[in-house]
Amino acid sequence: MFKKDVLNNINGPWLFKTDHQPDVYNSYDPVILSGSSMQAHDAFYDEIYKKFHAPSYAGKNFNALWDILTDLSWIMNKNRYVVFFQNAEEVLIKEKENALMGFLEILEAVGRQWSQPVHQGETWDRPVMPFHSILQVKELSASRFPCTVPVIGPV
Repeated sequence: MFKKDVLNNINGPWLFKTDHQPDVYNSYDPVILSGSSMQAHDAFYDEIYKKFHAPSYAGKNFNALWDILTDLSWIMNKNRYVVFFQNAEEVLIKEKENALMGFLEILEAVGRQWSQPVHQGETWDRPVMPFHSILQVKELSASRFPCTVPVIGPV
């Protein structure tokens, strides 16, 4: 059974997979991205940056993606981030397999980063905040995603 508090938790796991629709998570105000719109490199970044209202100078590489997702200072009034990838099987499907694996590593690392406060006396200081990503897949057992990614959702 899905424990609703798991997405309020700052601790890992930070990356999940599900076969449920995004409306299950509406109470978490998820950022919903379309895997169908993220099949190739440029479209992948365009979709993420559009949904996160990223600054126009954001680069299209994993280092820039990391910078954007671990900052998000331009998005106010959030007490957690839940990112839902619809049709996640299609994310980066037109790229080499290691691109997807690199992206999954970024999502896990971003969640870990948000679980640590930043207190350096600078404008980018922030408290801890939950950041979880949910990959919607049609078949949980036959997906492109490692079996180590836990399943989330109502049973």
